Amino acid sequence: MNKQGTKIVDAVSYTASHKTEKGNGLQRAFSILLFTVFVVVDLLALAAGTSSYGSLTKMQATNDARITSLGPVISSVRANDAKGGVRRSSDAPEGEALVLTQSDDQGTYETRIYLYQGKIMQEFSLENAPYTPSKATELAPSSTFEFSYDDDVLTIRTDAGEGKVALRNQQGGA
Repeated sequence: MNKQGTKIVDAVSYTASHKTEKGNGLQRAFSILLFTVFVVVDLLALAAGTSSYGSLTKMQATNDARITSLGPVISSVRANDAKGGVRRSSDAPEGEALVLTQSDDQGTYETRIYLYQGKIMQEFSLENAPYTPSKATELAPSSTFEFSYDDDVLTIRTDAGEGKVALRNQQGGA
């Protein structure tokens, strides 16, 4: 090869190597940028997932507290739902009591649900017997126990929330 051919080959190889180094630098920068974007997106997804999980856990704890407080009361009302079986009594130690009456051959019994010293209590007793909170069962802690009756629906309110029970006996049931 002559001198001029060698110069051309040298020029072409220099240009090719120079382009390759410049191209490698741009490719490397793009790869780093792409990796950084993926890391940021992954961190954002992790933060969103953690936040969602925290919200779900808080909502579940609130629901559990509501069920723990209202569940036994609602179950008692449903179990004792009979004609004339649900009434209000103002004889409770602290305010009003929800009284569920049951009658059989042996007599008439009452399940009384009322508020006493920051707790919702349930007491089983003979009809018209005096209230005895020391013999009652604690259902849940609460500073509130209210109930109302509208359109065949009994609404019960405690610190944990509100529960509703449709009374079958008012709708022609047993």
